[in-house]
Amino acid sequence: MSGRLVLYDHPHSSNALKVRFLLCELGLDAERVHVPFAEPRPAGYRALQPSGRIPLLIDGDVKIGESNAILRHLARRERRDDLHPSDPPAAARVDWALDLWSQEVRPQLLPLEDAVLWDTGDPEAADGRLEDADPAAVERGVSEATAALQVWEAFLPGGDTTLGGERITIADCCVAPVLWRTARLPLDLASLPRTARLRDALAGHPAFLAAEPAG
Repeated sequence: MSGRLVLYDHPHSSNALKVRFLLCELGLDAERVHVPFAEPRPAGYRALQPSGRIPLLIDGDVKIGESNAILRHLARRERRDDLHPSDPPAAARVDWALDLWSQEVRPQLLPLEDAVLWDTGDPEAADGRLEDADPAAVERGVSEATAALQVWEAFLPGGDTTLGGERITIADCCVAPVLWRTARLPLDLASLPRTARLRDALAGHPAFLAAEPAG
């Protein structure tokens, strides 16, 4: 498959960043089209992506919304079995990580991000400061985020620095943006050494840095 790639994107979207991470890992170029964070999203974008969610990938005649679906598509497109294994037992671990993070962990981190990073009145900016945040919202957010990360810590393998052992997988691409962002949140990962090790490994990965993390 060799369709022209167009990524509808926002620099502060963690979901878009996970796709940019994988694109860089694959060495693929994509035209980036900016989609504003402010709601409602432009009518032209909703015509392409009915939910209005970011990102959306156009690959030739193929249109894919939902970031994890895009990750799976790109790995299959490039026949990268190392990124998303075709072997059922190996694929099961990657798919479990994708769903556990997206359904159980990431939603519990979002309220703390909203309280600390985004509560600025400007949906295009991620320049919030902890000292300006609502203390009650921060306390509640820290409690919820810590509980979710404890579940994630229990899921992680013991000695590996990525979810794929010596190599990254699409699950690593999925978790990297939000894990990287936790460094700006009032979270102590001292009691979560596996999570801290994964964050450090992914934050320094060349393809992640090339994806221009922001926000």
